[in-house]
Parts: sequence; structure tokens; C-alpha cells
Amino acid sequence: MTREAALSEDVDRVASDHLLRHYRENQIQEEICFGLWYPSQGASRLSAVVQRVLLPRDGEVRLHGNASFEGRYVTRVIREARRARAGIALMHSHPSPGWQNLSEQDIRAERDEVAYSAQATGYPLLGLTIGDDGYWCGRFWFKEAGRMVGVWCRKIRVPTRTRYKVYWKQSALRELAGTERLRRTIETWGVGVQQRIQSLRVGVVGVGSVGAVVAETLARIGVSEITLIDGDVIKQHNLDRLLYGRRKRVGERKVARARKEIEANSTASEVTVWDIAAGVESEDAYRRALDCDLIVSCVDRPVARDVLNYIAMAHLIPVIEGGVAVDVDPETHVFKSARWRSHIVVPGNACIRCTGQYTSSGVVAELDGSLDDPSYIANLPAGERPQNQNVFPFSLGSASMQTNLMLRYLLAEHWWPSIQRQEFRFIGGKMETSMAECSPYCSFRSRIAAGDSATPSYLKREPRRGKIARLAQEVFKWPGMRSSKFLLGRRRVLNTSGSAEERI
Repeated sequence: MTREAALSEDVDRVASDHLLRHYRENQIQEEICFGLWYPSQGASRLSAVVQRVLLPRDGEVRLHGNASFEGRYVTRVIREARRARAGIALMHSHPSPGWQNLSEQDIRAERDEVAYSAQATGYPLLGLTIGDDGYWCGRFWFKEAGRMVGVWCRKIRVPTRTRYKVYWKQSALRELAGTERLRRTIETWGVGVQQRIQSLRVGVVGVGSVGAVVAETLARIGVSEITLIDGDVIKQHNLDRLLYGRRKRVGERKVARARKEIEANSTASEVTVWDIAAGVESEDAYRRALDCDLIVSCVDRPVARDVLNYIAMAHLIPVIEGGVAVDVDPETHVFKSARWRSHIVVPGNACIRCTGQYTSSGVVAELDGSLDDPSYIANLPAGERPQNQNVFPFSLGSASMQTNLMLRYLLAEHWWPSIQRQEFRFIGGKMETSMAECSPYCSFRSRIAAGDSATPSYLKREPRRGKIARLAQEVFKWPGMRSSKFLLGRRRVLNTSGSAEERI
């Protein structure tokens, strides 16, 4: 079980402005504040998603080079956390750059003065430290054998509107090996960037004509942890568009074939592929998606897109969404136009629904089976009927756009032009870029950084496997739980950090 934390762009800005304000005025003075977080429980990762910052009021903090808090500040925070059914984060600054170690004074403050009190929320304390360069680090404090034990986070994730800020604990980064296979790639963006890319877990939801190309691209650039989610099998009508499609492979699971191809073609020294033969709306696939650092969405069904909307907004996992639209005259079957587009889905940007990729009524129609009923589809307005037309070159264009937008999001510097959405129009040969936000009335605005408290109600639950499984599932909610073999049945959880828990 790995542990991480994620902050929205707004939380990162509010917290860093408060915690670093003295350093920005060239004063050596630490600061402190509290925040509220919700759990995001994946299959092998627990993330604390920080939703709010509770800044100190007058008299609640004392500054003396270091910073200390008064008991009434902690009492107020606990009251707010219990009201919100959230956990507590203690956030403070250090006057040095990079990932911060803890002094004895820091440990006493977190472990002895707050961690025990934080148990009143039902969640462990999350400690977060920010260096004077804005670099975050974190750890959980949970109760074990009657005492508080600290476990370091593997990394802290901050998905902003235009770039992905990931703050790694150095020991969690993968060492590069076999770099000759990646020589041209490393010459393009350097060893440091390659190490960070190779250490991420990237998910591909939908391994069809677009997703198969995306998966192949991830393998070629050395991504070493890839999660594939798709419940479909290879069919005859896929063969003109599916990268791995062969006549003899008809009936084979798409994720199984894609996994074999990734393992054969990967340039990483070691690659781990999780192939989940189910839709992302199933419980197991959903939890596997929550283990990812970034997801590329290559689906065209409303329910899957709605689930990915929850993942991007509530769990702060960036989704690179895209699709292909082909316009063909329904009577003459004459090709009229085509376009493909991609956009970055994170809080602050427009969600998938607000970009017009699906509607709530479409979700309802799919859940009740109407979208698979030919008579229902025939009675839909022409603009709302599912469109299945596509050709392999258009799929390549969409996959290229999505993977390049993904790389741009990972590599972007603060001065790069802001891009949230790209769209290429085939007939006019024009690429359009733009920025977009959610509608003021979008319901996903209230779900931002809500973690597991904003889970889709229609998830397909895994069948219960007896009393022991139910008991393990309850225990698994706590960060002290190291194994989830009962919860996940036949799938063994891997320690993705590559080492035992790093304790404080």
C-alpha cells in the first residue's frame, strides 16, 4: 500500500501564499496552518485529497522564527473536520528547498500534539511541509500497537489547469537503466524528465482504435507502470482500425492483447501492466483507476465518461480526454467532415460533460439499457444518435493529439501558453486551441477534491466473498493495512514504490 497526497490548484495557491509569505519578503520565519482532506482509496494506493485550507485567526498562532499553534486553533479545526466528515492536515513551511526531513520539534508537534487528537475525525493526521521553493512533502500518522507511527508519502500531486506539478520523495523515483533503448528520447528532454515520466503510473481507459495507439506510445517512451481498462473483445469490425487486430485474434480480450504488446515493445528496463477486463464503472476497475497518476480517456460511452469526470474532479487525477467525430450523410453515405479533439480535465478546466462530450440523459439512457436498444436509438434526434464511423488514420490523429497534449501537460513550464483544449478539423486542415471552464451551475464544481465522498452511485460492486472478505474490506479503509489480498481476490497488490514503507 502506497500513500500520497493531492492538492488542487486553489488549495496549493492559498496554502503556499500563507506559508511562504515571510520568505517572499526575505524574512526567515516559518508559518503554519491546517487543512481538511478526504480519502481517495485505490486498489493499492491511499491518497489524501486536500480540499480546504483553514487559515489561522488572530491569536491562534505564535511566530518566533519557528511557528507554533494554540490549542483553540486545533479545537476549531477538529470541530470543522467532524462537521465536514473529513481528515485533518497540518501544513507548515521550512526555510530550505526540496523534499523536507522532519526535526525532532516537527515530529513532536505532529505526532504528539495533533496526531492523537486528529483520531477524533476517524482519519489519520496528514502532515505536509513546503520548502521555501514551493516543494511539498508529506506523511501520514496512524495508530499502531498503541502508538503513533509516521509513514512518508511517495509523492505529492498538484494538477493545475495547464501543467502537472509532482513533488517526489527521491527514493520513490525509479532509477534509469538500459538507457540506450531510450537514447533519442532522453536526448530530447533530458534524464530528469525521463525519470519522472518513467516513475508515473498512467492509465488508458478504452483500448480500442485510439487507446491501443496510446498504449503503444506509452510503452515506447518508457512509462514503466501502465493500467489498461476495457471490458471488450476484438471483433471482426475492429480489424480495420485496431493496431493489434488480427483475424486470428478475434474474440481475444483487448486489454490482454495490449498488455502482451506493451511487454514486448516497452523500452523501460522493467514494465508492469495491469490489464482490467471490465468497464471503468465496475468497482475493481474504478479502484485501479484511482491508483493512476494520470489517465488517458479513449472511450465514447456516457457512463465511462461520467466516471472519469468523477475521477478527475473529485480525486484530482488529470484525465486527457478526446474523441473523433465523423459526419456522414445518413442517406447517401457520402463523407462530409471529420474532426478530433482532446482536452485536459482537471478542476479549473471544463469537465467532460461541460465540453459537450456526453449528457446526463445519456448516462441514464445507458444505465437503463436504452443505448443498446435499436428502436430507442432510431427515435433520437439526428444529432444525438451514437456515431460509429471512423477510420484508422483518424484514430491515429486523435491518439497523437492526446499523447502530445499529455506530454505537454507533464513537461510544461510556467511561461508556456495556456492550452486546455485542442481540436483539428480535417476538411479545413486547421488546429484550434482554447481554454474553457465549467458552467457556473455544473454539479461537479461541488465535487472538487471530495475524494471517496463523491463516488458514482451506479458503480458495479464486486460480489461479496464471505465474512472474511467483508471484514478485510472494513479494515482496509485504514492506512495501517498493508495487504488487500482479501479485498481484491485473485489480483495481488504490488508495492509500486519498490521498497518497504519508509517510516519516520
